[in-house]
Amino acid sequence: MKLPALREIRMSPAKWLALAVVVAVVAAAVVIGLRDNRGLPDDAAFAYDGTVVTESDVDHWVEVMGALYGIEEPADEDERDAFRRDAAKAMAVSMILDDAAEDAGIVISDKRARDTLARMIEGQLGDDPHRAFTDLLASFGVTEDEVLDEVKRQQAVAGLFQERTADAVDDVTVADARAYFEEDPDRFATPERRQLRNIVVGSRTEAVGLLSRLRRGDDFAALARATSLDDATRRRGGVLGTVRPDELDTSYATVAFRTRPGTAFGPVKTRYGWNVGQVVDVVPGRTAVFSEIQQSVIEALRSERALEAWRGWLTDQIREADVEYDAAYLPDDPDEPPATNTGLR
Repeated sequence: MKLPALREIRMSPAKWLALAVVVAVVAAAVVIGLRDNRGLPDDAAFAYDGTVVTESDVDHWVEVMGALYGIEEPADEDERDAFRRDAAKAMAVSMILDDAAEDAGIVISDKRARDTLARMIEGQLGDDPHRAFTDLLASFGVTEDEVLDEVKRQQAVAGLFQERTADAVDDVTVADARAYFEEDPDRFATPERRQLRNIVVGSRTEAVGLLSRLRRGDDFAALARATSLDDATRRRGGVLGTVRPDELDTSYATVAFRTRPGTAFGPVKTRYGWNVGQVVDVVPGRTAVFSEIQQSVIEALRSERALEAWRGWLTDQIREADVEYDAAYLPDDPDEPPATNTGLR
């Protein structure tokens, strides 16, 4: 599936199914314990608790993740190798969490999963969501039951997360929150945002030509509708929305946030094309005052403490798990939590 060109501009791409069940939290804590190599079948990626997971199993799991979250295997050979190892690790963690949820007695009903999926489809897939959903599943070779299984898994993990972090969350006081705020008030400041328009074209020459036309006074919306390669923004006359710098590709943000309001900028090259933008308006940032955002600070501290508790518990679970990797799927630093989200979970 070819993703929209603006996926490269927006660092947080619009995924058609946004499962808001601490997926990022789980991803930040993922780690698999390495076991002595006891010998695996030739087609095995890894084995967990006596269950052999084959290379084709991992490939199909990645297809399901692609349908759900827009994940794509990189084209670069080195990146593809790291992606394959990350995929095996994430799949193994998913299996470990499945077992932990079952042991905790957390069961998600079919009805609850179907209701959740229906809300996601209706909220994300346009005028004919069910038809679009069916077409998307077909394009990935994924069944609705597989998607429902993933929805149930994520809901179960959310329940497990709540159960394992309840004590850490309940202990947060206003005094704790104030001290947390005063450690670094800037982290709670509201950054400057900018309302932007954007056009994506296939070559630098086209982008330079568009920039010249805009500077001569041509209408941006009309040019976007006529020339942009990005389907989502083209229909809106190139409207990208009001965004913070950290929501954009770094090279694009650098130019967009130093351009005067009302001015066109570019060309800026990203993975999916050459971009010409326009700053429509600037929303100034503001410093934070604790009394005005006290509850937000409390929630932020609760989230941080919950993540710390989750990481500690999950690390113990995974290091004790019976996981054995084939050499081609052995993840980097298998006994340590990854420093960043791989994008797989």
